[in-house]
Amino acid sequence: MPKIEFDMAILLGDVASRGGSDLHLIHGVPPIARISGDIGSLPYPVMTSEVIRELLQPYLDEYQRDLLKRENRVNCAHTINDGRFRFSIYMAQGTFGASIRVLPTKNYPLSALGLPPVVGTFVHKKSGIIFVTGATGSGKSTTMAAMLEWFNQTGRPGKIITIEDPIETIFKPCRSIFVQREVGVDTPSFDAGILDSLRQDPDVLCIGEMRDQKSIFAAMLAAETGHLVLTTLHTRDASKTAQRIVSAVPAGEQDVIREQLAMTLEAVISQELLPRADGKGLVVSCEILIATQAVRQMIRENKLDMINDAIQSGGQLGMISKDNSIKNLFAKKIITREVALEHMRSPETLGR
Repeated sequence: MPKIEFDMAILLGDVASRGGSDLHLIHGVPPIARISGDIGSLPYPVMTSEVIRELLQPYLDEYQRDLLKRENRVNCAHTINDGRFRFSIYMAQGTFGASIRVLPTKNYPLSALGLPPVVGTFVHKKSGIIFVTGATGSGKSTTMAAMLEWFNQTGRPGKIITIEDPIETIFKPCRSIFVQREVGVDTPSFDAGILDSLRQDPDVLCIGEMRDQKSIFAAMLAAETGHLVLTTLHTRDASKTAQRIVSAVPAGEQDVIREQLAMTLEAVISQELLPRADGKGLVVSCEILIATQAVRQMIRENKLDMINDAIQSGGQLGMISKDNSIKNLFAKKIITREVALEHMRSPETLGR
């Protein structure tokens, strides 16, 4: 057995203390961290595949070890020294590797995340579906956790069921009770967990991710049958979210899914993290779509390219476009002009 010159708790504590979001363990290089969006090596020796394997073993149970052996990948989450971390363990060219995400140690208020106040009103809906979208690492899980905690603290008394892979945030009951289920551990799949939940009397159903056609249909069914559903998608904006949902099903069923989406959609929150001008981390820019009758009709008639126009004209209702969100950050000098121009759809509209 190789002598391990690393300690996982120390490595993760080091990344967290530097304000990092991710730790990467890769054969042949030192531990690597992502800090304020940038990748860089940490001051430790080069790691080998065997050392990485030995570091990870204590954090895998028998089921997870077997899954890693069979499928060459496994996802899990752990609390280590009061910190919460999400592990994505994999094989690459026959070597062990891992990407470990630093999860928030507490649920931040929606206002502290820089999200518009209208987001807080979404979780008081009785039913329907709310999407939180964005690229990997854009803070979707943090936003969704903040929304659930807002419901827990301010909403009507209720039952919240989460279906996650893996469980990231551990919630404490306040006005609501929580049942948190992990895919692969407590339920075989997202769609199975969603369908089970319909018999478990939930008020709010939080789905970590809609990954396939089965989970999309199950989530739509949950929203149709009178539950409030929160879920995420890896889409960049509201119109692409609708396109992704519709295109995920066979052509012969797309009219049905469009009608379901038109009936159940309540809002889309699309977000992106941008580097701050002061160099102190990242700030969220977000696009907000609220499902008005006009938006529902656009979905029914497959005029999804018109959704961006609806957002532009819906400011009085609480909608905000991506470009306007970025302009607001630039006007407040939170981001630089260069960052604003790089991320806007229409950079020529940015004023001096």
